[in-house]
Amino acid sequence: MKHAGFIQKGIYKVWVFPLCMFFLHSGLYGQPSDSLTLSLCLQTAEKRSPLNDEIALSEESLAYKLKNIGTNWLPAIGTNAQAAYFSETVDFSKVMGNLPVSFPAIPLDQYKVWADINQQIFDGGMIKAQKSIEKASNQADIHQVEAELLGLKQQVNNAYFSLLLTRKSADVLQVSIKDLQERKKVVHAGVENGILLRENLFAMEAEELRYRQRLLELNLAGQQLIKVLSILLDSTINENTGLVLPSEPPVFDSKTERPEYLVFEQQKSRLQANSDLITASDMPKLFAFSQAGYGRPGYNFVSQDLHGYYSVGVGMKWNFLNYGDSKRQKKIVELQIDMLDVKRKIFDDQLDIQLEAEKTNQSKYSELLAQDEEILKLRKAIASASFAKLTNGAITSTEYFSEVNSELLARLQFENHKIMKLQAAYSYLLLKGKI
Repeated sequence: MKHAGFIQKGIYKVWVFPLCMFFLHSGLYGQPSDSLTLSLCLQTAEKRSPLNDEIALSEESLAYKLKNIGTNWLPAIGTNAQAAYFSETVDFSKVMGNLPVSFPAIPLDQYKVWADINQQIFDGGMIKAQKSIEKASNQADIHQVEAELLGLKQQVNNAYFSLLLTRKSADVLQVSIKDLQERKKVVHAGVENGILLRENLFAMEAEELRYRQRLLELNLAGQQLIKVLSILLDSTINENTGLVLPSEPPVFDSKTERPEYLVFEQQKSRLQANSDLITASDMPKLFAFSQAGYGRPGYNFVSQDLHGYYSVGVGMKWNFLNYGDSKRQKKIVELQIDMLDVKRKIFDDQLDIQLEAEKTNQSKYSELLAQDEEILKLRKAIASASFAKLTNGAITSTEYFSEVNSELLARLQFENHKIMKLQAAYSYLLLKGKI
């Protein structure tokens, strides 16, 4: 018999992708539901994805980072304490000689507690640049998560249409089983009347078992896909929930709106902020400082009394000679920006290839559908004529089932091509970032 090949050519095409099935439980969104739409599945997957937690955590992390950077404008305060004993100190007696002037001896033990306070006045724009770096990095991370969410939606899209193909193939197979049962009754009557050989009836029974075996394979594959979808949608799935075939989507040839483009832009902004930080590091830094303490000796090092003392002032720090280091660092930043442009060009090329592939698929399936309908009409007529020949004993059951399986394959291709055309259209919209 030639019937064994139709399964691999037809039915198996439906579930070759290890994707998920879309039968959601009636508790989805807390509302009873008898069927699912593609848009509902996309929204559910996006809403319930753990990736949303990553966005919230990123925003919270940014708030802490900006607050930490902002503390650089606050005064820096440090406390110190010291107690020391020296084996000798400054002795003025030999210096003064026989002059009738005496200086108190500086004590060998010294004690003091003091605090240093420094206040940034002008940092050359370093804090502003650091904040810009963190903000751009955070936005790049968020848009990267959005890109991952788009990838999740593409999985959902493929899975939804994969399930539609699976269920449509199962429906076609069920119809074929019913047709086979009706024709088996005719053959059984022919066998009982001695017109047909009993082997023809055995062949039909064996073929029915084979059909049911393939139907069981589809059901088992569906059960596996249900488990996968339960994870993707974070929902309890009901096997009895129906799927709505999406309508023909509108055609979008406008600008592509992929989140990856925003990632590239924010990465450029971060690099530009890095360049600003390098410039700021070359600028002079102004600061105010003060010191307040208590102990001995203070600034009056000959005083033997414990006393308080303080000082205030302003200062400048400027490392104006860095031997071309800043210039080289800026050149590195420029090269990194050029590398981003190259990566974007590569991304554009790959995306264009995918978009063209989906457009080609749409055109291909449109042309195939025009032929499928005519092929199916011819195959139905041939299979019907073959059954008449079988009942008249003109052909064998092997020849008959060859034509029946050809009709079944034609029907599968016709139904599958309709769904595949829709899948290509929605995949194109997802690649464009429109849904």
